[in-house]
Amino acid sequence: MTTIRLQTNQNRLIATLRHAFTQASMLGELLQNARRAKARHVHITAEDDTLTVSDDGEGIADLQTLICIAESGWDEDLKARENPFGIGVLSTLYFARSLRVHSLDKAFRATTAAIINGDDVEVISAPARIGTEIRLCGVEPPYKGPTLTEWIAQQLVRLCEAFPVRVTFNGTEFDRPLARPGLAWRDTPVGQVLIDLNGVPSQYRCYLQGLPIGGRPSSQYHQIVVLRDDMIARLPDRQHLLHEEQDGKRIEAAVAQAFRQELVEAKERLSGPEFLVLYASMCLSSSNADLLNDIPFAPRSWFRDWASEPPGFRTQWARFWDRQQAEGIAAREALQEAGVWSIDAEDDEDVPTAEVYLAARQAFLLEEHRLDGDHWLIGLTSFLDPAQIGIHHGPILHTEEGLSLNGDYLCLTLVDTLAVSFGNDAHEHSVAAIRSQGTLYVTRHADDVTRLISDYVFDDRYDEGREDEDAQAIATFIAVGCSDSPARVIGELLPSSWRYTKQPKLVGATVCLRFDDEGKLASVE
Repeated sequence: MTTIRLQTNQNRLIATLRHAFTQASMLGELLQNARRAKARHVHITAEDDTLTVSDDGEGIADLQTLICIAESGWDEDLKARENPFGIGVLSTLYFARSLRVHSLDKAFRATTAAIINGDDVEVISAPARIGTEIRLCGVEPPYKGPTLTEWIAQQLVRLCEAFPVRVTFNGTEFDRPLARPGLAWRDTPVGQVLIDLNGVPSQYRCYLQGLPIGGRPSSQYHQIVVLRDDMIARLPDRQHLLHEEQDGKRIEAAVAQAFRQELVEAKERLSGPEFLVLYASMCLSSSNADLLNDIPFAPRSWFRDWASEPPGFRTQWARFWDRQQAEGIAAREALQEAGVWSIDAEDDEDVPTAEVYLAARQAFLLEEHRLDGDHWLIGLTSFLDPAQIGIHHGPILHTEEGLSLNGDYLCLTLVDTLAVSFGNDAHEHSVAAIRSQGTLYVTRHADDVTRLISDYVFDDRYDEGREDEDAQAIATFIAVGCSDSPARVIGELLPSSWRYTKQPKLVGATVCLRFDDEGKLASVE
């Protein structure tokens, strides 16, 4: 009978693992070993291509465990708590020429090539010392530019952020901001969480056993999660969690709950207006909008600021680019008296019509759509249908049919007075311009009318030239309509460039223009 059994090509396995580590993960492993050895202080020095890491921990009783794959040598309690795998020092062998270890009263020194090849390494007696010193020679930064000293200093900033043990590099102790006493950590099922209400709960940074793990958040304002020690990192480099997708959901849920609790406590600590000013936006963006339901105030930023954002299509394009939100808050009683509105239009083309009316009466147009369904503002809000807007105007001064504006043919009508009303409300509000379907009504004082025509964005690009052309056409139309003599009409119709551009063939000329009964040019004499 033939039998087979699992075998390992040790040399090939060790050579292949080279691609699983980086110099950065090597530094993390050295720090991790010191922490597990219960060190209180880690000293790191770098000079030329030599890196030395020493600690005041318990030391290594059997140096064989240091270079034995999958045999960590840690006590049973630590093994059960942290699941060490026993490959920490292995990561150093790929990035150095030689390795020297001195722990307690034993030491060894060998080339890393000899260790990887499985050669015998002699352990010698050495002067007794506290803890362990590991010295690596022939270490180089992973990329050109910085010296070894500069590169290690850069890496330690990241590695030491939450590291629980003091770390000194070339005589200077590194700051460990997340290890400072007095931080407001919250206990959760996945570990401890430090909440920053300036950041959203979905942006967080994780640390496992004192070292960063997983990706970095894109925002400088984010949450901090120090995971339970028994959570398992993915081998061999331990840069990600083993069950990243499953654990990620648990972490997200824990952070979200801690974030909400932080908001609840802030709400209890602050007055209603103060809480709104500081955290209303964060409540809305973090699925905690219900915390705003019982506060009898509303930020003015939830409503249209007509002074900085007049009615018109441009708001649809520029709202999140250059919008200036109104400051301050409004009391519930004031909003009840003034009324709160929302536009209910079947066609987006009709929205500016409704906006003109609301701006004329300086109404509160609710533009925050992330409110909880039980927020008191929802019950106060009236819906405005643009079809119910009534347009009232005085004598017509001038009309032009089929004027091409932004590619659409509109009827442009200049009127002496213009007002709008809503539904059965007899009260009229004066306006300078309004568009109703295919007709654009303007008064002689109308300005910035192109807002009522288009946002002038085509293929995600703003066409300033086209808007300027339409603005000039409307200005000319109004000027012509307001002119009280044929000569002034001609003056308005002629290109303004004629006043500044020399025309040698017209020097001293007098030209007679004759028009027919319909006002069309009949001849030039």
